[in-house]
Amino acid sequence: MAPPSALEMVLLAISDELLLYLLSFCGLKDVFNLKATSTIVQGVVLHYQTLVWNADRFFRPWFRDGTAEFRLALRRSSAIVSGSQLVQFFDRAHYPGSDMDIFLRLGGVLPMGTWLQTQGYSRIADSTDYDLAKRVARTACNMISRTQSGHTPVCAVIDYHRFVCSETVIYRQKIQLVAVDIDPVQHVLYDFHSTAVMNYMTDEQVVSVFPLSTFILRKSYLARSRKEGHDRSSKWKNKYQQRGFRVVHKRSRGSHNDLKQGKRTSMDRYSWTITLEGVPRSQTMYGPIVPNVRFEVMHWRTGVAYSDSFVRVAEPGIWRCLSRVRKRYPGLLDGNVGRT
Repeated sequence: MAPPSALEMVLLAISDELLLYLLSFCGLKDVFNLKATSTIVQGVVLHYQTLVWNADRFFRPWFRDGTAEFRLALRRSSAIVSGSQLVQFFDRAHYPGSDMDIFLRLGGVLPMGTWLQTQGYSRIADSTDYDLAKRVARTACNMISRTQSGHTPVCAVIDYHRFVCSETVIYRQKIQLVAVDIDPVQHVLYDFHSTAVMNYMTDEQVVSVFPLSTFILRKSYLARSRKEGHDRSSKWKNKYQQRGFRVVHKRSRGSHNDLKQGKRTSMDRYSWTITLEGVPRSQTMYGPIVPNVRFEVMHWRTGVAYSDSFVRVAEPGIWRCLSRVRKRYPGLLDGNVGRT
């Protein structure tokens, strides 16, 4: 066996902090390709992966009692984390001032909100309800009486924040509890605006559903399922373009064969799944989150993508059936296909 090269000796000798710093200059594809260079480098890269894609390390600054207690709170509330925090986690990035979004059913809001208060967070109350229990009860009544809009599964958004003092600055951390009326993982898949943000963390897994297009090719396929205001649409598109992603819609030029179409599950071989360890089983509000959700990816040419979306990500079978009906009976569903 040949002796270690100079590069291998350096990689073996440096600290974890320096390893994290050096490999931060490499793209994800380059990091993974490094493993093929030698057995020693492969071992170093595998160690790097445990450091950089470590959920406990990533979320520790958000909670006094650490990530393990947070994961227990996720389990008890049947909640998941999604949004920009998960994009940062997989992309090894940092977006200053970005919020954390926790998605959960309405019944999980009170226990999760109560736990956040033990971590130093206070609720940013609206002008009508300063009591969280009253806010939850009011939202439940609205849902029962159908006074809520039927065009979105979001029932309520409740904000918490706290101020943290570091050695040099005082900064604010903000957490949004987003109550939805469907399974939170299904909400991420079926209702998010584009594929780059279709990532989520349960108490047991961290999952990226479209890792190749998002983190290797830096593309986000537009997948809206309902009308979106121009200002809101422009805001998030500009934000993700500034973060290095290209937003792809049905009029975009170029080849986009990297997106696996057809029936999938959210933890299949096209996804990137990191399994978390160390949190004991506990009672849950709605039962354990089912992380491996079935869905279907359909190209805009099938006729069921909404507006200028490149794809529709939806329940398997239903929209495929509508696509076939439309092809067989042209004009029958005009004005209805693509709406929810």
